[in-house]
Amino acid sequence: MLRIMIAFILGGTFAWMTFFRSEEAEDPEGKGPRYRPYLEGWLLPSYAAVMLMAVLFFPGWPELAKRAAACMIMMFLHISLYFVLLLLAQPFLRRHLRAGSCGLLWLTPNYLYLAMSSGMVVPPRWVISLPQGLVEKLAGVWLAGALVVLGWKIFSHLRFRRWLLWGAEEVSDPAVLAVWQAEVDRAREKKPKFRLVTSPQASTPITIGLFSKSVRVVLPQRHYTPEELKLIFRHELVHIGREDAWNKFFVAFCIAMCWFNPLMWLAMGRSSEDLELSCDETVLSSLGEGERRQYAELILRTAGDGRGFTTCLSASASALRYRLKSIVKPDKKISSALLVGVAFVLLFVTYGQINLAYEAGTGESVIFDGSAQDVTLRQIRREEYDNFLNELVCRDEGALTDYLTSLPLSEIVDGGDDFYGQTGEQIVLLYDAPEDILSVILWDDYIKVVPFWENRAHYYHVSGGLDWEKLDQLLGEPT
Repeated sequence: MLRIMIAFILGGTFAWMTFFRSEEAEDPEGKGPRYRPYLEGWLLPSYAAVMLMAVLFFPGWPELAKRAAACMIMMFLHISLYFVLLLLAQPFLRRHLRAGSCGLLWLTPNYLYLAMSSGMVVPPRWVISLPQGLVEKLAGVWLAGALVVLGWKIFSHLRFRRWLLWGAEEVSDPAVLAVWQAEVDRAREKKPKFRLVTSPQASTPITIGLFSKSVRVVLPQRHYTPEELKLIFRHELVHIGREDAWNKFFVAFCIAMCWFNPLMWLAMGRSSEDLELSCDETVLSSLGEGERRQYAELILRTAGDGRGFTTCLSASASALRYRLKSIVKPDKKISSALLVGVAFVLLFVTYGQINLAYEAGTGESVIFDGSAQDVTLRQIRREEYDNFLNELVCRDEGALTDYLTSLPLSEIVDGGDDFYGQTGEQIVLLYDAPEDILSVILWDDYIKVVPFWENRAHYYHVSGGLDWEKLDQLLGEPT
Protein backbone atom coordinates (compact mmCIF):
# COMPACT_ATOMS: atom_id res chain seq x y z
CA MET A 1 0.00 0.00 0.00
CA LEU A 2 2.83 2.42 0.88
CA ARG A 3 4.52 1.75 -2.45
CA ILE A 4 1.29 2.44 -4.37
CA MET A 5 0.79 5.71 -2.47
CA ILE A 6 4.37 6.82 -3.19
CA ALA A 7 4.01 5.78 -6.83
CA PHE A 8 0.89 7.88 -7.33
CA ILE A 9 2.39 10.86 -5.48
CA LEU A 10 5.55 10.81 -7.61
CA GLY A 11 3.63 9.98 -10.79
CA GLY A 12 1.30 12.90 -10.13
CA THR A 13 4.30 15.15 -9.50
CA PHE A 14 5.87 14.19 -12.81
CA ALA A 15 2.57 14.69 -14.63
CA TRP A 16 2.08 18.10 -13.01
CA MET A 17 5.66 19.10 -13.80
CA THR A 18 5.27 18.06 -17.44
CA PHE A 19 1.90 19.76 -17.88
CA PHE A 20 2.79 23.11 -16.34
CA ARG A 21 6.35 23.30 -17.61
CA SER A 22 6.57 26.19 -20.07
CA GLU A 23 8.12 25.42 -23.45
CA GLU A 24 10.19 28.60 -23.43
CA ALA A 25 11.11 28.74 -19.76
CA GLU A 26 10.85 26.19 -16.98
CA ASP A 27 10.73 29.13 -14.55
CA PRO A 28 8.69 31.81 -16.35
CA GLU A 29 8.26 33.83 -13.13
CA GLY A 30 11.89 34.91 -13.18
CA LYS A 31 12.66 33.67 -9.65
CA GLY A 32 15.57 31.47 -10.68
CA PRO A 33 17.40 30.06 -13.69
CA ARG A 34 15.20 29.94 -16.77
CA TYR A 35 16.09 26.34 -17.56
CA ARG A 36 15.98 23.64 -14.91
CA PRO A 37 16.59 19.88 -14.83
CA TYR A 38 13.67 17.55 -15.42
CA LEU A 39 15.17 15.08 -12.95
CA GLU A 40 18.45 14.80 -11.10
CA GLY A 41 20.53 12.43 -13.22
CA TRP A 42 22.87 11.40 -10.40
CA LEU A 43 20.28 9.88 -8.02
CA LEU A 44 20.16 6.26 -9.17
CA PRO A 45 23.90 6.05 -10.01
CA SER A 46 24.73 7.33 -6.50
CA TYR A 47 22.43 4.77 -4.89
CA ALA A 48 23.89 1.99 -7.03
CA ALA A 49 27.43 3.10 -6.13
CA VAL A 50 26.66 2.63 -2.44
CA MET A 51 25.23 -0.82 -3.15
CA LEU A 52 28.25 -1.80 -5.25
CA MET A 53 30.61 -0.65 -2.51
CA ALA A 54 28.88 -3.08 -0.19
CA VAL A 55 29.57 -5.85 -2.69
CA LEU A 56 33.18 -4.89 -3.41
CA PHE A 57 34.55 -3.67 -0.08
CA PHE A 58 32.74 -5.82 2.49
CA PRO A 59 33.69 -9.37 1.50
CA GLY A 60 33.26 -10.38 5.12
CA TRP A 61 29.55 -9.74 4.77
CA PRO A 62 28.63 -12.41 2.20
CA GLU A 63 24.91 -12.19 2.84
CA LEU A 64 24.88 -8.40 2.44
CA ALA A 65 26.99 -8.64 -0.70
CA LYS A 66 24.76 -11.36 -2.14
CA ARG A 67 21.61 -9.41 -1.40
CA ALA A 68 22.99 -6.15 -2.77
CA ALA A 69 24.07 -7.85 -6.00
CA ALA A 70 20.69 -9.53 -6.40
CA CYS A 71 18.82 -6.26 -5.82
CA MET A 72 20.95 -4.52 -8.41
CA ILE A 73 20.48 -7.29 -10.97
CA MET A 74 16.70 -7.29 -10.56
CA MET A 75 16.49 -3.49 -10.67
CA PHE A 76 18.45 -3.24 -13.89
CA LEU A 77 16.58 -6.13 -15.47
CA HIS A 78 13.47 -4.07 -14.76
CA ILE A 79 15.00 -0.93 -16.28
CA SER A 80 16.22 -2.95 -19.26
CA LEU A 81 12.70 -4.15 -20.00
CA TYR A 82 11.33 -0.61 -19.56
CA PHE A 83 13.88 0.84 -21.99
CA VAL A 84 13.15 -1.86 -24.58
CA LEU A 85 9.41 -1.17 -24.39
CA LEU A 86 10.08 2.56 -24.63
CA LEU A 87 12.33 1.96 -27.62
CA LEU A 88 9.59 0.01 -29.41
CA ALA A 89 7.02 2.71 -28.65
CA GLN A 90 9.30 5.57 -29.69
CA PRO A 91 7.97 6.04 -33.27
CA PHE A 92 4.42 6.41 -31.92
CA LEU A 93 5.51 8.65 -29.05
CA ARG A 94 7.49 10.98 -31.31
CA ARG A 95 4.51 11.41 -33.60
CA HIS A 96 2.07 12.33 -30.85
CA LEU A 97 4.02 13.73 -27.89
CA ARG A 98 6.13 16.79 -27.33
CA ALA A 99 9.86 16.14 -27.38
CA GLY A 100 10.11 17.17 -23.73
CA SER A 101 7.71 14.40 -22.73
CA CYS A 102 9.65 11.84 -24.78
CA GLY A 103 12.89 12.92 -23.14
CA LEU A 104 11.42 12.74 -19.64
CA LEU A 105 10.24 9.16 -20.21
CA TRP A 106 13.87 8.05 -20.57
CA LEU A 107 14.74 9.60 -17.21
CA THR A 108 11.91 8.39 -14.96
CA PRO A 109 13.78 5.23 -13.80
CA ASN A 110 16.06 7.58 -11.86
CA TYR A 111 13.65 7.40 -8.94
CA LEU A 112 13.30 3.62 -9.02
CA TYR A 113 15.74 3.32 -6.12
CA LEU A 114 12.88 4.39 -3.84
CA ALA A 115 11.12 1.11 -4.61
CA MET A 116 14.00 -0.73 -2.92
CA SER A 117 13.64 1.19 0.32
CA SER A 118 12.32 -0.42 3.48
CA GLY A 119 8.56 -0.86 3.39
CA MET A 120 8.41 -0.53 -0.40
CA VAL A 121 9.30 -4.08 -1.40
CA VAL A 122 6.37 -6.30 -2.36
CA PRO A 123 6.10 -10.10 -2.50
CA PRO A 124 7.17 -11.27 -5.97
CA ARG A 125 4.63 -12.88 -8.26
CA TRP A 126 7.27 -14.99 -9.98
CA VAL A 127 10.40 -16.52 -8.47
CA ILE A 128 13.20 -17.79 -10.71
CA SER A 129 14.99 -20.65 -8.95
CA LEU A 130 18.57 -21.31 -9.99
CA PRO A 131 21.02 -24.02 -8.91
CA GLN A 132 23.13 -23.39 -5.82
CA GLY A 133 26.16 -21.27 -6.67
CA LEU A 134 24.87 -20.13 -10.06
CA VAL A 135 23.43 -16.92 -8.60
CA GLU A 136 26.86 -15.89 -7.30
CA LYS A 137 28.48 -16.72 -10.64
CA LEU A 138 25.87 -14.76 -12.58
CA ALA A 139 26.26 -11.82 -10.21
CA GLY A 140 30.03 -11.93 -10.66
CA VAL A 141 29.79 -11.98 -14.46
CA TRP A 142 27.20 -9.20 -14.46
CA LEU A 143 29.19 -7.02 -12.08
CA ALA A 144 32.45 -7.52 -13.97
CA GLY A 145 30.78 -6.63 -17.27
CA ALA A 146 29.06 -3.59 -15.76
CA LEU A 147 32.28 -2.24 -14.24
CA VAL A 148 34.22 -2.77 -17.47
CA VAL A 149 31.59 -1.00 -19.60
CA LEU A 150 31.10 1.86 -17.13
CA GLY A 151 34.84 2.23 -16.63
CA TRP A 152 35.39 2.37 -20.38
CA LYS A 153 32.70 5.02 -20.82
CA ILE A 154 34.17 7.20 -18.07
CA PHE A 155 37.68 6.73 -19.45
CA SER A 156 36.48 7.57 -22.98
CA HIS A 157 34.78 10.70 -21.69
CA LEU A 158 37.89 11.89 -19.84
CA ARG A 159 40.12 11.11 -22.82
CA PHE A 160 37.80 12.98 -25.18
CA ARG A 161 37.61 15.94 -22.79
CA ARG A 162 41.39 16.13 -22.57
CA TRP A 163 41.72 15.96 -26.35
CA LEU A 164 38.96 18.52 -26.93
CA LEU A 165 40.35 21.06 -24.48
CA TRP A 166 43.98 20.63 -25.52
CA GLY A 167 45.07 24.09 -26.61
CA ALA A 168 41.67 25.60 -25.77
CA GLU A 169 41.58 29.28 -24.86
CA GLU A 170 38.97 31.44 -23.22
CA VAL A 171 37.06 33.58 -25.69
CA SER A 172 38.24 37.18 -25.66
CA ASP A 173 36.42 38.60 -28.70
CA PRO A 174 34.20 41.43 -27.32
CA ALA A 175 31.50 40.85 -29.96
CA VAL A 176 31.22 37.14 -29.09
CA LEU A 177 31.29 37.86 -25.36
CA ALA A 178 28.53 40.45 -25.72
CA VAL A 179 26.20 37.89 -27.33
CA TRP A 180 27.25 35.30 -24.74
CA GLN A 181 26.52 37.61 -21.81
CA ALA A 182 23.15 38.57 -23.26
CA GLU A 183 22.12 34.91 -23.50
CA VAL A 184 23.48 34.12 -20.02
CA ASP A 185 21.42 37.00 -18.65
CA ARG A 186 18.37 35.79 -20.57
CA ALA A 187 18.86 32.32 -19.04
CA ARG A 188 19.00 34.04 -15.63
CA GLU A 189 22.19 32.24 -14.63
CA LYS A 190 23.45 34.04 -11.54
CA LYS A 191 27.24 33.88 -11.13
CA PRO A 192 27.73 31.04 -13.63
CA LYS A 193 30.74 28.81 -13.01
CA PHE A 194 30.91 27.44 -16.56
CA ARG A 195 33.25 29.07 -19.05
CA LEU A 196 33.22 29.85 -22.77
CA VAL A 197 36.30 28.67 -24.67
CA THR A 198 37.42 28.06 -28.22
CA SER A 199 39.32 24.93 -29.27
CA PRO A 200 41.18 23.93 -32.45
CA GLN A 201 39.87 20.37 -32.00
CA ALA A 202 36.17 21.31 -31.91
CA SER A 203 34.19 20.86 -35.11
CA THR A 204 30.85 21.89 -33.63
CA PRO A 205 29.70 23.97 -30.67
CA ILE A 206 29.72 21.57 -27.75
CA THR A 207 29.28 21.57 -23.98
CA ILE A 208 31.34 19.18 -21.89
CA GLY A 209 31.52 18.58 -18.15
CA LEU A 210 29.35 17.12 -15.40
CA PHE A 211 30.18 19.40 -12.49
CA SER A 212 29.45 23.11 -12.63
CA LYS A 213 33.08 24.22 -12.26
CA SER A 214 34.23 21.79 -14.95
CA VAL A 215 31.60 22.70 -17.56
CA ARG A 216 33.01 24.26 -20.72
CA VAL A 217 31.06 25.62 -23.67
CA VAL A 218 33.45 25.02 -26.56
CA LEU A 219 33.34 26.87 -29.89
CA PRO A 220 35.22 25.82 -33.03
CA GLN A 221 37.82 28.24 -34.35
CA ARG A 222 35.61 29.67 -37.06
CA HIS A 223 33.50 32.74 -37.60
CA TYR A 224 29.84 32.88 -36.59
CA THR A 225 27.47 35.77 -37.12
CA PRO A 226 25.85 37.35 -34.04
CA GLU A 227 22.53 35.73 -35.03
CA GLU A 228 24.18 32.30 -35.22
CA LEU A 229 25.95 32.82 -31.91
CA LYS A 230 22.64 33.68 -30.26
CA LEU A 231 21.13 30.37 -31.43
CA ILE A 232 24.23 28.39 -30.46
CA PHE A 233 24.45 29.86 -26.97
CA ARG A 234 20.74 29.50 -26.36
CA HIS A 235 20.92 25.83 -27.35
CA GLU A 236 23.88 25.09 -25.09
CA LEU A 237 22.47 27.05 -22.15
CA VAL A 238 19.29 24.98 -22.30
CA HIS A 239 21.44 21.84 -22.03
CA ILE A 240 23.41 23.31 -19.13
CA GLY A 241 20.31 24.41 -17.24
CA ARG A 242 18.67 21.02 -17.67
CA GLU A 243 21.88 19.20 -16.71
CA ASP A 244 21.62 17.06 -19.83
CA ALA A 245 25.22 15.91 -19.37
CA TRP A 246 24.08 14.21 -16.15
CA ASN A 247 21.05 12.83 -17.96
CA LYS A 248 23.35 11.29 -20.57
CA PHE A 249 25.52 9.90 -17.79
CA PHE A 250 22.43 8.33 -16.22
CA VAL A 251 21.49 6.63 -19.49
CA ALA A 252 25.10 5.51 -20.03
CA PHE A 253 25.11 4.13 -16.49
CA CYS A 254 21.95 2.13 -17.21
CA ILE A 255 23.52 0.82 -20.43
CA ALA A 256 26.57 -0.33 -18.48
CA MET A 257 24.42 -2.05 -15.86
CA CYS A 258 22.32 -3.68 -18.62
CA TRP A 259 25.23 -4.48 -20.95
CA PHE A 260 23.81 -7.96 -21.55
CA ASN A 261 20.84 -6.53 -23.49
CA PRO A 262 21.90 -5.50 -27.04
CA LEU A 263 18.82 -3.31 -27.48
CA MET A 264 19.99 -1.11 -24.62
CA TRP A 265 22.85 0.14 -26.77
CA LEU A 266 20.35 1.28 -29.37
CA ALA A 267 18.27 2.89 -26.62
CA MET A 268 21.25 5.04 -25.60
CA GLY A 269 21.40 6.66 -29.03
CA ARG A 270 17.65 7.19 -29.19
CA SER A 271 17.52 8.76 -25.74
CA SER A 272 20.28 11.21 -26.74
CA GLU A 273 18.25 12.12 -29.81
CA ASP A 274 15.17 12.81 -27.68
CA LEU A 275 17.19 15.04 -25.36
CA GLU A 276 18.44 17.01 -28.38
CA LEU A 277 14.91 17.22 -29.79
CA SER A 278 13.66 18.47 -26.43
CA CYS A 279 16.36 21.14 -26.44
CA ASP A 280 15.42 22.12 -30.02
CA GLU A 281 11.79 22.38 -28.95
CA THR A 282 12.65 24.82 -26.16
CA VAL A 283 14.93 26.94 -28.34
CA LEU A 284 12.39 27.09 -31.17
CA SER A 285 9.54 28.16 -28.91
CA SER A 286 10.96 31.70 -28.84
CA LEU A 287 11.91 31.94 -32.54
CA GLY A 288 10.06 33.20 -35.59
CA GLU A 289 9.85 31.34 -38.89
CA GLY A 290 12.94 33.03 -40.33
CA GLU A 291 15.02 32.19 -37.27
CA ARG A 292 13.77 28.61 -37.39
CA ARG A 293 15.16 28.20 -40.90
CA GLN A 294 18.42 29.82 -39.84
CA TYR A 295 18.61 27.35 -36.95
CA ALA A 296 18.05 24.45 -39.35
CA GLU A 297 20.76 25.74 -41.71
CA LEU A 298 23.14 26.06 -38.76
CA ILE A 299 22.58 22.41 -37.83
CA LEU A 300 23.09 21.33 -41.45
CA ARG A 301 26.47 23.07 -41.58
CA THR A 302 27.59 21.51 -38.31
CA ALA A 303 29.41 18.18 -38.15
CA GLY A 304 28.98 16.83 -34.65
CA ASP A 305 31.09 14.71 -32.30
CA GLY A 306 29.05 13.67 -29.30
CA ARG A 307 31.45 11.35 -27.51
CA GLY A 308 31.40 11.18 -23.74
CA PHE A 309 28.84 12.87 -21.54
CA THR A 310 28.48 15.89 -23.82
CA THR A 311 25.79 17.91 -25.53
CA CYS A 312 26.37 19.44 -28.92
CA LEU A 313 24.41 21.24 -31.58
CA SER A 314 24.45 18.36 -34.07
CA ALA A 315 25.78 15.10 -32.73
CA SER A 316 23.93 12.51 -34.79
CA ALA A 317 23.20 12.28 -38.48
CA SER A 318 20.62 9.55 -37.86
CA ALA A 319 18.22 12.04 -36.27
CA LEU A 320 19.06 14.93 -38.61
CA ARG A 321 16.09 14.49 -40.95
CA TYR A 322 13.64 14.26 -38.06
CA ARG A 323 15.19 17.27 -36.30
CA LEU A 324 15.08 19.43 -39.42
CA LYS A 325 11.46 18.54 -40.09
CA SER A 326 10.52 19.40 -36.51
CA ILE A 327 12.43 22.68 -36.72
CA VAL A 328 11.16 23.99 -40.06
CA LYS A 329 7.59 22.73 -39.74
CA PRO A 330 6.80 21.87 -36.13
CA ASP A 331 3.65 19.91 -35.37
CA LYS A 332 1.35 20.81 -32.52
CA LYS A 333 1.66 17.86 -30.19
CA ILE A 334 0.16 17.11 -26.83
CA SER A 335 2.41 17.24 -23.80
CA SER A 336 0.86 13.97 -22.54
CA ALA A 337 1.62 14.73 -18.93
CA LEU A 338 -0.79 11.97 -17.94
CA LEU A 339 1.18 9.38 -19.92
CA VAL A 340 4.41 10.39 -18.19
CA GLY A 341 2.73 10.01 -14.79
CA VAL A 342 1.17 6.65 -15.69
CA ALA A 343 4.49 5.36 -17.05
CA PHE A 344 6.21 6.15 -13.76
CA VAL A 345 3.44 4.58 -11.67
CA LEU A 346 3.61 1.36 -13.71
CA LEU A 347 7.41 1.31 -13.59
CA PHE A 348 7.36 1.81 -9.83
CA VAL A 349 4.61 -0.62 -8.80
CA THR A 350 5.79 -3.46 -11.07
CA TYR A 351 9.32 -3.46 -9.68
CA GLY A 352 10.04 -6.57 -7.62
CA GLN A 353 7.37 -8.75 -9.24
CA ILE A 354 10.18 -11.12 -10.28
CA ASN A 355 12.79 -12.32 -7.82
CA LEU A 356 15.77 -14.65 -7.81
CA ALA A 357 16.24 -17.66 -5.57
CA TYR A 358 18.70 -20.52 -5.40
CA GLU A 359 17.73 -24.12 -4.85
CA ALA A 360 18.36 -24.91 -1.21
CA GLY A 361 17.03 -28.49 -0.97
CA THR A 362 14.04 -30.06 0.74
CA GLY A 363 12.52 -29.12 4.05
CA GLU A 364 14.30 -32.07 5.68
CA SER A 365 17.69 -30.39 5.32
CA VAL A 366 16.64 -26.75 5.05
CA ILE A 367 14.12 -26.44 7.88
CA PHE A 368 15.18 -29.22 10.25
CA ASP A 369 18.86 -29.55 9.30
CA GLY A 370 18.41 -33.28 8.78
CA SER A 371 17.17 -33.81 12.34
CA ALA A 372 13.38 -33.64 12.14
CA GLN A 373 13.17 -36.44 14.70
CA ASP A 374 14.95 -34.29 17.28
CA VAL A 375 12.41 -31.45 17.37
CA THR A 376 9.07 -31.29 19.13
CA LEU A 377 6.13 -29.15 18.13
CA ARG A 378 5.42 -26.76 20.99
CA GLN A 379 2.78 -24.31 19.69
CA ILE A 380 0.81 -23.38 16.58
CA ARG A 381 -0.86 -20.02 16.15
CA ARG A 382 -2.45 -17.95 13.43
CA GLU A 383 -1.30 -14.35 13.01
CA GLU A 384 -2.24 -11.50 10.71
CA TYR A 385 0.23 -8.67 10.07
CA ASP A 386 2.18 -9.87 13.16
CA ASN A 387 -0.95 -9.66 15.34
CA PHE A 388 -2.03 -12.78 17.20
CA LEU A 389 -5.40 -14.18 16.08
CA ASN A 390 -5.81 -17.57 17.71
CA GLU A 391 -4.06 -20.80 18.59
CA LEU A 392 -4.33 -23.94 16.45
CA VAL A 393 -3.83 -27.63 17.12
CA CYS A 394 -2.22 -30.26 14.92
CA ARG A 395 -4.39 -33.26 14.13
CA ASP A 396 -1.46 -35.37 12.92
CA GLU A 397 2.02 -34.13 13.88
CA GLY A 398 3.76 -36.91 11.97
CA ALA A 399 1.92 -36.10 8.73
CA LEU A 400 2.69 -32.39 9.18
CA THR A 401 6.40 -33.13 9.66
CA ASP A 402 6.42 -35.44 6.62
CA TYR A 403 4.81 -32.72 4.51
CA LEU A 404 7.24 -30.01 5.62
CA THR A 405 10.30 -32.22 5.12
CA SER A 406 9.20 -33.08 1.56
CA LEU A 407 8.84 -29.48 0.36
CA PRO A 408 11.30 -28.33 -2.36
CA LEU A 409 12.63 -24.97 -1.18
CA SER A 410 14.59 -22.16 -2.83
CA GLU A 411 16.12 -19.40 -0.70
CA ILE A 412 15.18 -15.86 -1.73
CA VAL A 413 18.44 -14.17 -2.69
CA ASP A 414 17.65 -10.63 -1.60
CA GLY A 415 15.87 -11.71 1.56
CA GLY A 416 12.18 -11.56 2.38
CA ASP A 417 12.18 -9.38 5.48
CA ASP A 418 11.06 -6.36 3.46
CA PHE A 419 7.86 -8.00 2.25
CA TYR A 420 7.26 -10.50 5.06
CA GLY A 421 3.92 -9.91 6.73
CA GLN A 422 2.48 -7.75 3.96
CA THR A 423 0.10 -10.43 2.73
CA GLY A 424 -1.96 -10.91 5.84
CA GLU A 425 -2.46 -14.28 7.48
CA GLN A 426 0.44 -16.49 8.55
CA ILE A 427 0.71 -19.83 10.33
CA VAL A 428 3.43 -19.86 13.01
CA LEU A 429 4.90 -23.21 14.10
CA LEU A 430 7.15 -23.17 17.17
CA TYR A 431 9.42 -26.19 17.75
CA ASP A 432 11.62 -27.13 20.68
CA ALA A 433 15.02 -28.02 19.21
CA PRO A 434 18.14 -29.22 21.07
CA GLU A 435 19.80 -25.80 20.61
CA ASP A 436 16.79 -23.53 21.27
CA ILE A 437 13.42 -22.64 19.74
CA LEU A 438 12.91 -23.11 16.00
CA SER A 439 10.24 -20.90 14.40
CA VAL A 440 8.68 -21.91 11.06
CA ILE A 441 6.23 -19.40 9.56
CA LEU A 442 4.06 -20.25 6.55
CA TRP A 443 2.39 -17.66 4.31
CA ASP A 444 1.32 -17.64 0.67
CA ASP A 445 4.00 -19.68 -1.12
CA TYR A 446 6.78 -18.81 1.31
CA ILE A 447 8.35 -20.15 4.49
CA LYS A 448 10.30 -18.11 7.01
CA VAL A 449 12.66 -20.16 9.17
CA VAL A 450 14.11 -18.57 12.32
CA PRO A 451 16.53 -20.67 14.39
CA PHE A 452 16.65 -18.60 17.56
CA TRP A 453 20.24 -19.67 18.26
CA GLU A 454 21.38 -18.08 14.97
CA ASN A 455 19.55 -14.79 15.57
CA ARG A 456 18.69 -14.43 11.88
CA ALA A 457 15.87 -15.37 9.52
CA HIS A 458 15.91 -17.37 6.29
CA TYR A 459 13.24 -16.88 3.62
CA TYR A 460 12.30 -19.61 1.18
CA HIS A 461 10.00 -19.95 -1.78
CA VAL A 462 8.12 -23.24 -2.07
CA SER A 463 8.40 -24.57 -5.62
CA GLY A 464 4.84 -25.31 -6.71
CA GLY A 465 3.41 -23.45 -3.74
CA LEU A 466 2.14 -24.53 -0.34
CA ASP A 467 -0.80 -26.94 -0.26
CA TRP A 468 -3.15 -24.94 1.92
CA GLU A 469 -5.96 -27.49 1.60
CA LYS A 470 -3.68 -30.12 3.09
CA LEU A 471 -2.61 -27.74 5.83
CA ASP A 472 -6.26 -27.00 6.65
CA GLN A 473 -6.79 -30.74 7.07
CA LEU A 474 -3.79 -31.09 9.37
CA LEU A 475 -4.40 -27.96 11.44
CA GLY A 476 -7.54 -26.77 13.18
CA GLU A 477 -8.90 -24.79 16.09
CA PRO A 478 -8.96 -26.45 19.51
CA THR A 479 -12.28 -27.94 20.55
